Amino acid sequence: MENKEVLESKEILLVDDIYTTGATLHLAAEALVKAGAKSVVSLTVFR
Repeated sequence: MENKEVLESKEILLVDDIYTTGATLHLAAEALVKAGAKSVVSLTVFR
């Protein structure tokens, strides 16, 4: 990521409409943490 400092120490909330396998949320969270996010949590509307 070019602007890593943008995510440093940020707490991120990922919002998804439908939870199926969770793979997309997991990969997105992993990428955000690797890019410097302090923490990542998710909220899903339907399961």
